[in-house]
Amino acid sequence: MGHLTPKDSYSNISDISLDYLINDMGIKGLIFDFDGTLLRNKTVSLDTLNFLKKAKERGLKLSILSNNPYVSKTILKTINITATKKFACKPLKKPFLDMAKTMKLMPEQIAVIGNNRISDIWGANRANMYSIYIHNLNSHRTRKRAEDTLNELGIKHVK
Repeated sequence: MGHLTPKDSYSNISDISLDYLINDMGIKGLIFDFDGTLLRNKTVSLDTLNFLKKAKERGLKLSILSNNPYVSKTILKTINITATKKFACKPLKKPFLDMAKTMKLMPEQIAVIGNNRISDIWGANRANMYSIYIHNLNSHRTRKRAEDTLNELGIKHVK
């Protein structure tokens, strides 16, 4: 498996199966990227909030690892995640391993959920953590790739 290849890939955080992570993969903690993953279009969706609530109810430890030094304290209070490292210097392995120590878990017991293949997925894979990629369907690159594919198929307009 390539360093930039995630173990799983989803369109939304709420699509992730907690049963699968906990029961089949032995996951006990989740590390989230902030911008573009938890926070999309400058908001945290109700589906994401519900996922976080269910994850906590299932006993998972939650944390945030972000390269952004300006993670919103208001949003952190709303999502109720206290274990946070800002300006993490991802994809270096050390911030991932430091967060594992903070969470008091082995790297193999942690899933990293992020929207960037280099900083999130590569970093998680290097740290021997379970990597989950969240597609940013609103990104310009994703839209352009979809438009090009549709054009190749002869489709010029989609409602």
